[in-house]
Formats: sequence, C-alpha cells, structure tokens
Amino acid sequence: WLLTKKVDRLSSLLLKKFLREVSLSSIILLMRQKVTPFKIEWDTHEYEHKERSQDWFWAVGIVSISISIASVIFGNIIFGILVLVSVFALALFINRPPNTIHVVVDEHGITRDKVHYPYHSLESYWLDTDHPHPKIILRSAKLLMPLIVIPIGEMNAEKLDAALSEFLPEKYHPLPFVEKILEYLGF
Repeated sequence: WLLTKKVDRLSSLLLKKFLREVSLSSIILLMRQKVTPFKIEWDTHEYEHKERSQDWFWAVGIVSISISIASVIFGNIIFGILVLVSVFALALFINRPPNTIHVVVDEHGITRDKVHYPYHSLESYWLDTDHPHPKIILRSAKLLMPLIVIPIGEMNAEKLDAALSEFLPEKYHPLPFVEKILEYLGF
C-alpha cells in the first residue's frame, strides 16, 4: 500500500514537471505545422475622417472654456489648465487626415502596421459588418488592452471570417463604450 502511494505521488510529480516543460509556444508550433499557410492583406485608414464645421469647433471651445472656468472657481486650477491643453491638442489632431495602415492576417496572427498580435494572445474575434464602417473587434488576453479594433475597409468580410474562425472563436463584442460616446459626439 505504501509503495503504491509513493509510486502514484512520483508519477504525479513527473507529470507536473513534464507539463511545465511543454510550453504553450511548443504546442502552438505543433498546431501550426498542420495549418496550411495563407495571407490576407489590405490597406485601410486608421480611422474614419469626418469633416467638422466651424460650429463644431466653437461648441467644443465654449464647453472646454466653461469647464476650465468652473474648475478655477471651485479651486482646481490644474484641472482647468489640463482641459485647455487637452482641447488644444485635440483640435490639432482632429484636423489631420488619417494615416493608411497595412493589415495582414496569416497563420501566425494579425498584424496592424508594425504591431503583431499572435493568436495565442487573443481570446476571440467579432466582425462588426453592421456598422457603417466595418471593423474587426479582437478580445485580447492582456489586461490593459482588452479590445483591439481594426478597420476592415473594402476587404471581403466572409473571406476574413473563414480565415479567423480556424484560429479563434467568434464571439459578439460590442464597440467599447468610450468609442460609442466619441462617435456620438463627432470625434
């Protein structure tokens, strides 16, 4: 009985050590050997550029100056300065046209310009084709960057869906709340 218990304990320790040795990357390498290579690539704008009227700039300016004056009245001068500097930087950024980004989806992962997202760092995806500007919404396993939004542009969504479904599960991901608010406000 004692000998059987020691053998069971030894075998469980050896199994744990073996499982520690076999890393996730080696499992992924074994899986990749069975996948046929493919490459889908396209160019798109990093965001949709909207023409803003002078009234929009006046409204943003009036609201930001009002918030700054209110924060100075309540004794928070630093917040008032932060609001003014933020709105100034926003006004400079909003007028520039969007850059063109190159997106690649292949058997290794998804690459957006120079940033590569391997499949093992992603949990799932959703193709938002109902939106006026279709996009891929990726759920990342990383804590600080849970959702990654990549515009599709003129790419064929069915072809993209077929390729991504081999590596990631498809789960509904709504647009992030902040992005919905910014879209509503015209940003």
